[in-house]
Amino acid sequence: MAPRMLTILVLTSIVAGGGRAAHASGAVAAVAAGRCPEGHPETGDIGIQSLICVSGSCGVNLQSGRGYTHEFSTEPRIDAVGDGSPAAGKLRNGDVIIAVDGVLITTREGGRRLANLKPGVPVTLRIRRGGKEMDVTLVPRRGCNMPRLAVLGGKPPAPWPVEDPRAVQKAWPAQTARAIEARMGPSAAPPFSFGLELECGTCGWHADAWGTVRWFSPVPPTVRAVEPGGPGDLAGLEPGDVLLQINGLYLNSEEGGRSLGKLRPGEPVELLFRRGREARTVSITPGAAPSAQRF
Repeated sequence: MAPRMLTILVLTSIVAGGGRAAHASGAVAAVAAGRCPEGHPETGDIGIQSLICVSGSCGVNLQSGRGYTHEFSTEPRIDAVGDGSPAAGKLRNGDVIIAVDGVLITTREGGRRLANLKPGVPVTLRIRRGGKEMDVTLVPRRGCNMPRLAVLGGKPPAPWPVEDPRAVQKAWPAQTARAIEARMGPSAAPPFSFGLELECGTCGWHADAWGTVRWFSPVPPTVRAVEPGGPGDLAGLEPGDVLLQINGLYLNSEEGGRSLGKLRPGEPVELLFRRGREARTVSITPGAAPSAQRF
């Protein structure tokens, strides 16, 4: 079950629905037509169009045995809210989601709840804004509820910058100490950066139980932005380029993802990409990942 995202290599990527990328505007049009992209059912929608995860293993609009779910190993930050939506005027870009109806967003149940809102049934999000935590109650309307996801590599912000985790646990007695510890655990982030911001639906970095980091992407990622003076810029990459292979391995394959996870700063690789209808190959040498990196 592969997630999707917007990653900066430092990898940054944008995530849409379950296996193929789908833009929020497409979801809105789908609602008007009585259907959602990728067969996603209509559900409750509060109008969050885009989220950002700093490092960690995150995914949205993932199919599971219980329908659809989101997965966040780190607290997501709101990056776009739809005009005229239930969230408009109540949630802002930059708000960090902590919990859904008292359930931590970094737990499986918290992600599942956010992905399965019900029209007309109020939902309360605990958010962090400007260093302060607050509760925001919203009433979902019928829609597709398929946010995009951008994932930034690097060290995530401190999970509890203001509030003592024991105080939160007291406020939400259903949450266990294990859930709180999981929220503060190590993140999946590579030590290198290509200085690129990518869009590829559900994509990003994943660490298994043994700490092995790998890249996953169901579709070839597209360059969304290039860091001036970074490895990608020096290699001549431009926004709109589609990344296909590194050292002959497809980036959207399991083998390519494992190989990319083993890459280290200063190790040059051959990158095959597509610009328009033309395929090109360049050599690119990743640098060390900054504290808040892209891909």
